[in-house]
Amino acid sequence: METMKAFLSRHKYDIIRAAAALAANVLILLLLPALVISISPSDAGMMVCITLFFMVDPAFCIAAGIFAGRDLRNRWFTALFPPVTFLISARLIFGADASDFSVYAVIYAAITAIVTLFTFLVMRFSPKEG
Repeated sequence: METMKAFLSRHKYDIIRAAAALAANVLILLLLPALVISISPSDAGMMVCITLFFMVDPAFCIAAGIFAGRDLRNRWFTALFPPVTFLISARLIFGADASDFSVYAVIYAAITAIVTLFTFLVMRFSPKEG
């Protein structure tokens, strides 16, 4: 029990940050499309979903990649959240016809991986101030 308490006290801010990243993923990639589909008429809902697919979700993947790349050793798994959350969202919203959305998930995974790697390299090789 003492080792668990020591671990939690040593890593509590990392745990809070990871939980916040997961909550943001659920909010942006899961709840927002579900809310749009349930509230708006079908034509307007499709336009908003297209906006989500091509603008909001890639921007969120870039933000997730930057977040993961800033501390890759401790946050590498947060780069997996956007594509997985998107696949879950597409399956829940569109049902069994969501297999075509796996292409978007692969693109989102590639965006997140490239941005994560780029951010990690910039953080590692940039001159430190101070």
